[in-house]
Amino acid sequence: MVFDEEEEQQKGEKDLDQIQESDCCGNGCTNCILDNKPQPSKRILLAGKRNILLTYTKFRLIEKATHQTDDQVLLLHFADAGDDVAEDTVLDIPPGHHVMLRMGSLLRPYSPYWSDFRRREFRILVKLQPGGPMSRHLAAVQPNDLLEFRGPIGNYTNDPSLTKCIFIVAQGVAIAPTMPLVRDVLENEEDMSRIWHLVCARDLEHVFFREKLLEFGHSWNYRCCLYLPHQQCDSPGCQEAGHCVAECQELRRSLRYKEVAKVARLDAIELASHMNPSIPGQRTLIVAGDSTFQKAIQEVAATALAIDPAHVYLL
Repeated sequence: MVFDEEEEQQKGEKDLDQIQESDCCGNGCTNCILDNKPQPSKRILLAGKRNILLTYTKFRLIEKATHQTDDQVLLLHFADAGDDVAEDTVLDIPPGHHVMLRMGSLLRPYSPYWSDFRRREFRILVKLQPGGPMSRHLAAVQPNDLLEFRGPIGNYTNDPSLTKCIFIVAQGVAIAPTMPLVRDVLENEEDMSRIWHLVCARDLEHVFFREKLLEFGHSWNYRCCLYLPHQQCDSPGCQEAGHCVAECQELRRSLRYKEVAKVARLDAIELASHMNPSIPGQRTLIVAGDSTFQKAIQEVAATALAIDPAHVYLL
């Protein structure tokens, strides 16, 4: 079959024409589907296939588990329903993009931390919110249940030919969408960008994907620092302070080889400490977290990292 790129783009544009005001979840997302309509990616165009996410599609929940350190955090694995999906379709969720879940009149965006292009599967990390309408639904879903998703939605793209200094700041479960961003750079031998992954979590137990972060640390162009303001052990000094002190030996023993952690919040001084003017490359900032966190980091980074606002991305 001869692939016609123009014909494929016309098909994609037809799907995009179906986006309506009602497709917005109304939560004030940074990357609203009305502002960032899904576009065919380079990978889609090269494959000559259609992205099944361009319209709401049913996916089957094939695995549901709670996180080992927090029973209010769910790991959900989905695969397309399969029976009526054409062979000319794939699942394309570029790094830094999210998908919209629709359950009745409820709409909520979620960012996959893993996806499979040809098998049409993806995984998300969900923090259940007390009293949250969507949280109640997700707490009740079971394997084999069918849920509807649409996307991908986002505006981040990575040019591997451009060397960058990428500062990725993640808050809590919002670390999930940053994982594909890191893999996208580290797995491309032609990408000479460097990554500073600054992870803000309550304590060491709430650092999600910790093993993966340690794996990333084997790469020459990756650095990670954990910020754990509420880390606390049972030692008298730390109990008196209300958190582990800088010289806490119990915390030191809890860290793995080359793992760096600080019992502090990420502020302007800490951000500036990661800035090395001698390292070449375009400065890029990616912030993943709630709107208050995004705004705070964006404000301090403007001076601490001297980043052009055009190179700041909020997930």
